Amino acid sequence: MFEGGADYLAAEAWIREIEEMYDALQFSEEVKVKLAVPMLRGNAKFWWIAMKAAVQGNGGQLTWEEFKAKFYNQYFPQSVRLVKQNEFLALKQTENMTVLEYASKFNELGRFCPQFMEEEISKANRFEQGLRYGIRSRLAVLLFTSYQDVLERALKLEAELNRAEKERDELKRSRATGDQNARPRNTGENANKKKKFGVCKFCNKSHGGPCFKKMGACFNCGQVGHIARDCQQKKNDLRPTGSGDQKQKGTARVFALTQQDVSASDSVVTGTISINSVDASILFDSGSTHSFVSNKFSSSLHCLSEKLVEPLYVATPLQKIVIADIIFKNCIIQLGEKELVTDLIQLDMQDFDIILGMD
Repeated sequence: MFEGGADYLAAEAWIREIEEMYDALQFSEEVKVKLAVPMLRGNAKFWWIAMKAAVQGNGGQLTWEEFKAKFYNQYFPQSVRLVKQNEFLALKQTENMTVLEYASKFNELGRFCPQFMEEEISKANRFEQGLRYGIRSRLAVLLFTSYQDVLERALKLEAELNRAEKERDELKRSRATGDQNARPRNTGENANKKKKFGVCKFCNKSHGGPCFKKMGACFNCGQVGHIARDCQQKKNDLRPTGSGDQKQKGTARVFALTQQDVSASDSVVTGTISINSVDASILFDSGSTHSFVSNKFSSSLHCLSEKLVEPLYVATPLQKIVIADIIFKNCIIQLGEKELVTDLIQLDMQDFDIILGMD
């Protein structure tokens, strides 16, 4: 039943419902009008009485399409339909909207733009373009031929991103709790406890990280070209002098940073692959303990960076120690039809965008 009024969507829904019934029973055009009239109530009934008198006065009868046109002019005018069409064209998945919520709104408004909904490829493309960037950018390298394919892949990707975010949050909470609990008072037995390292074969001392004696580096700051007694940096910035106990929280190494390093090594390979849907010049370094991104290219990743809980001390081919403390997590590497997820640490380098290491 339809009673009229200013609810435009109710008018459109009423026509849609009775047309579904008509399509199933295959009524003729004239019969469709006759069956629809008894379902009009209130204001809508008065509208039909006036409309019927005008039509019969002209000596004619309405077909179903003519009835719909006049009905829509009264209860679902063109101006309202244009508003709904514009809402569909502007529809985007917001950050607080799930893929299913976006899909529901997409199909609800899509009926006002049948030109985008009737062909599967057109519908799939329109749906994909409205997904939020974090999902859309990872789907851009794939080719979809149906709306259902895009929807299922977007749902899987959303679940994976949510899982990764949950794991990061849990890790942050566990680290925060660990930092609070792992602060023993520097008295008694705890004062004499130190982390145990094996004896270095180059300097015959026990320490963590790279051996500064092997590198010819300053025992105070880790840089080459001078010794600890001539170091201009404040003492104990990186290590205490005299004990040989190198207090680096995290260490890493790379075997190549420049084209010149590549030419001198047979353990590295260069090429171009897609990172977060952006082409990047890549150095595959089997001797690198971590994966890195250049300062310049990091802005092209289009993802948030995080501060490392502890800075990373990177030993370079020039026997320098570089401190890195920024990381970009869950970057997507596209290798043919396969996707790999990796974390990239920001490092000052010029000749390459990305170094992929053993991690």
